[in-house]
Amino acid sequence: MKISRKQLLAFAVGLTVCAQSSFAQSAKFVNIDSTAPSFKNADSIAARKAVVLNGLTNLATATPEFKKAFNEAAADKNYKLTDQAYYTAEYINVPFEQYRKFLFDPSGEWVDDMYGDINYSKKAFVLRRATPEEQEKKVASLKGYYAPKKGTSIAQNDVEVSKLVGSAAPDFTVTTIDGKKVSIKSLKGKVIVLNFWFTQCPPCREEMPKLNTFVDKYKNNKDVVFLAPEVVPATTVADVQKFLKRVPFAYQVALGGKDAAALYQVKVFPANFVIDKKGIVRMGYVGYNPYTLEELGKTIPKLIAE
Repeated sequence: MKISRKQLLAFAVGLTVCAQSSFAQSAKFVNIDSTAPSFKNADSIAARKAVVLNGLTNLATATPEFKKAFNEAAADKNYKLTDQAYYTAEYINVPFEQYRKFLFDPSGEWVDDMYGDINYSKKAFVLRRATPEEQEKKVASLKGYYAPKKGTSIAQNDVEVSKLVGSAAPDFTVTTIDGKKVSIKSLKGKVIVLNFWFTQCPPCREEMPKLNTFVDKYKNNKDVVFLAPEVVPATTVADVQKFLKRVPFAYQVALGGKDAAALYQVKVFPANFVIDKKGIVRMGYVGYNPYTLEELGKTIPKLIAE
């Protein structure tokens, strides 16, 4: 069945974004200069803290009376939350998407505290470094968050894709954006790190910075190739070039990946595979998962050494 660009986008975005609650960046990130004198200056931080938390109470340590009044106000339609803001540990105001990147960092290094006033008119969320115990719990929680949920489309597709592991990688030919024909067969003898993606996929963009670190690490190694077929048939070279100006992606980007993705049973994006020098699929999964990305990074040198 022929799939239109609109149908493919709706299908893929619906699975990846809804299943994983991935966020697109809708606000410009704040450029935080950690070298600025005021960044870690105790007096400067204290001054910002005094302004941010003026009239607010930490809800975790608030009295039962305060919590009762706060919750009653929150439930009362006559009380309206008019101010909600997000701050770094140094009390620098940042947009939610930037704040979320700290909270969802796979290291589990960051947790946050919520502050509010008794009338439920103002809330502030402030990051802080986790204690060792909090960090351990945070990592466990994040691993559960990113893992495919049983019964979902992403989990089902992950199972389908994993069945390819241990078998010969399906061959296909795509054209890179600089006009070169590339096939899996032509790359036999090299480790192939394969990524199926498309330009309008938020989870695809989310993993690209980490994928780029793999390319940089092996940029002088001729035994590994990084190939990224874009899967929407209507995407043009100009579309990809425009995308790459906004979002750097260091893989060899190719067009015409729809049929190739189908050969690998991919229905959810992004999808990543690692193929060894003999042309055998050694790893494959779908969706964005920073912990699985770490495993992918560890798999590459093992296969290069074989």
